[in-house]
Amino acid sequence: MRNDLTLYERHAAEWWDPRARAFASLRRTKEFQRAQLGRWLGPELAEALVVELGCGGGLLLCPLALHARAVVGIDLSLGSLAAARDHLPPGRRGLFARGDALAPPLAGACADVVLISDVLEHVREPARMVAEAGRLLRPGGLLYVFTLNRTWRARLLAVHLAKGIGLVPRGTHDPALFLRPQEVRAMAQQAGLLPVHAEGAAPRLLDTLRSWAIALRPARALAVSYGMLFVKGPCPPVPDEHGNAVAGPPLSRR
Repeated sequence: MRNDLTLYERHAAEWWDPRARAFASLRRTKEFQRAQLGRWLGPELAEALVVELGCGGGLLLCPLALHARAVVGIDLSLGSLAAARDHLPPGRRGLFARGDALAPPLAGACADVVLISDVLEHVREPARMVAEAGRLLRPGGLLYVFTLNRTWRARLLAVHLAKGIGLVPRGTHDPALFLRPQEVRAMAQQAGLLPVHAEGAAPRLLDTLRSWAIALRPARALAVSYGMLFVKGPCPPVPDEHGNAVAGPPLSRR
């Protein structure tokens, strides 16, 4: 079975268990994503209400709660939501609610940052999810997407190799649902979102073999997996000293 969404509920007790294999690679992937977000957003997270669509057990969102003003996670898996609530850092503001990521039960323009991390390649209507993210963002808010490219290399590494040797559970992915970067950009444009950053992720082979969990490093090529950052107009990205678009100012207007 491909794209088996029931495995997240079946393995809900294993999200944060360092001895459990089901989410070992996903835990390492989230480490990479947190570093990527740190480079792109930095201290501005301190002013942000962060919403994650398809938050699972909170592997990305709970650590971000240490830096954000507040976090909100939406997921259909009750077991995963319970794991996320249990791992919200003490004293931090957070809400984890059951809901469809394609129709999140949240008011429009409520979020400073929306995360769609390792989720877009699992839904049949990805454009609808991106549109919902756009609805949730206030003007100048940011959307972060991390997903898999629809290439032979991604199919080989993420489906055949990773599942064949047990780095991810069998049935996790359907490569037909993988998304090319230009498709994600087009969906974002339709939702009124402008591109800010794009960066690929490549496996760190020795680290992966030592830990038997997929470890990632930044890469120029987007051929396997990639992160993308978008800003909701009318506030456009502004260039830094190197001429790269950055999204610094929109979150600092409180």
